[in-house]
Amino acid sequence: MRRAVCRAYAILLLIVGSVAVMPGQAVAHGTKPAGRIADDPIAHDPTVIRQGRYYYSFITGDIGTRTYLPMRRSADLVHWEFLGPVFTTPPAWVVDELGITPGDFWAPDITYSHGEFRLYYAASSFGTNNSVIGLATNRTLDPASPDYRWVDRGMVLRSGAGDNFNAIDPEVVVDNGQQWLAFGSFWDGIKMRRLDAATGLAGDPSLFSLASRGGASIEGASIVRHGKFFYLFASFDYCCRGVESDYRVVVGRSASVTGPYVDRAGVPMLSGGGSEILRGYNEFRGPGGGDVSGNLYFHHYYDLYDNGTPRLSVRPLRWDGGWPALGDPLTGSRAVGHGPAYMTLVSRADGRVISNPSCGYEGADIALAAAPGDTCAQWRLDERDPGYVSLGNRFSNKVAEVAACVNADGARVAQWGWLHNDCQQFAIDPAGDGWSVIRSKLNGRVLQPAACTGDLIQTVTANGTACQEFRLQPVGPVLIADANRTRALDGLWRFQHVGDGYYRVVNTHSGRALAGGPWRIGTGVLVSRDGHELPAYLANP
Repeated sequence: MRRAVCRAYAILLLIVGSVAVMPGQAVAHGTKPAGRIADDPIAHDPTVIRQGRYYYSFITGDIGTRTYLPMRRSADLVHWEFLGPVFTTPPAWVVDELGITPGDFWAPDITYSHGEFRLYYAASSFGTNNSVIGLATNRTLDPASPDYRWVDRGMVLRSGAGDNFNAIDPEVVVDNGQQWLAFGSFWDGIKMRRLDAATGLAGDPSLFSLASRGGASIEGASIVRHGKFFYLFASFDYCCRGVESDYRVVVGRSASVTGPYVDRAGVPMLSGGGSEILRGYNEFRGPGGGDVSGNLYFHHYYDLYDNGTPRLSVRPLRWDGGWPALGDPLTGSRAVGHGPAYMTLVSRADGRVISNPSCGYEGADIALAAAPGDTCAQWRLDERDPGYVSLGNRFSNKVAEVAACVNADGARVAQWGWLHNDCQQFAIDPAGDGWSVIRSKLNGRVLQPAACTGDLIQTVTANGTACQEFRLQPVGPVLIADANRTRALDGLWRFQHVGDGYYRVVNTHSGRALAGGPWRIGTGVLVSRDGHELPAYLANP
């Protein structure tokens, strides 16, 4: 047994490459972390178009330096040259309409029509729907051309306190020569109205509703036609919180540009539907604010390794069975896989699993349920404060928390958006026979079903009973990486439960088991039945 364990440990040591930057550490100035082709440029809400040999990007400005629509270009989509802002000061009409001087402009959209580039942009009073969408045009995007000159064409659309929409995040889409403007953020969601194709300004005032979450977080529409359908990409949840952001990208489709849009399960986007295609992982925290251009998807993320700086990511877009899928970014990642492997948390007492049984969102109770195999019962254990993780639900993108941070036995556990407080963080502590207890950072109490035999999960004082113990079961095949997350064992690995909290770990290609097992899963480690530890990170492939 000792020889087998040593051999397995040696295998894991062989896959350790150069020292990786670990979560929470900033990248040293002037260094390029392992695994990245180039440093991604600063960006927020990017829009991109190609002219000649260059791709040109426009982004939300920096309120601290009052840059209005920064512009960059790249010949390879990896290295970007800064060209300066479109505006150095806001047009007078923006100030007159809003009654304030905005510090920056937001979420532009670039398109080409009638011999000119049309750049739509938003200006707003933060936290309100006192907002406007404007239009600037240029005959060329090449600053060296004698024809290069931005001309502001004025206001396209406005919203105010009496409206159920917010006139920001413009997005232009063309259907049989007719141009449409999608827009919206929070409020009643994403709307659409017709444009006058000749001028690019507002046309028919009829308003169409495309997607809504009933006042909750939805914004950043991008619409593209593929085959017989229009596809609406949108961002759910919260941007603009640095590494704490939980932005993610969803999609729905419609046979008509004006809707109705539905997700893969047939849920209308007007009823909160949207099939997720990108969620934060590794250094890519809070990805969203994206723009489809050809077979590429451009979006921003918040860099975990650089204090949450917003950066541009470019991903290939492919189509599978009539639905879009996103590949890995062109500049790569600093870590293997796509974040921690999803887990089911299985009760020792009766084999039920911790679930979001209503498949609800904020405020929904966490409870034990029969193992259904759906995403409402799957959790991602993201590292947070040292020694603690959050339990992120795969369906809702919310985390388990001690509801209202109640510090008492019997406190219920529900789910909420990530706020980085103690009642949303848990430690995974080993118990006997490979099982674990899930301990709250708030009060040291552990998770168990009410009265041990009920459904609702509560926090109670630890007493060593079976109903307080769980095993972590990886969902499907996973990657096994070294502790630094720079390299992985060949192939994918499946965890086959063999008894108590232990697993036989089998390579899906060769059918061979990882020597030294069976293994239990700890935080950042696999532990054999006789106590030998292999530092390992289980990653979502």
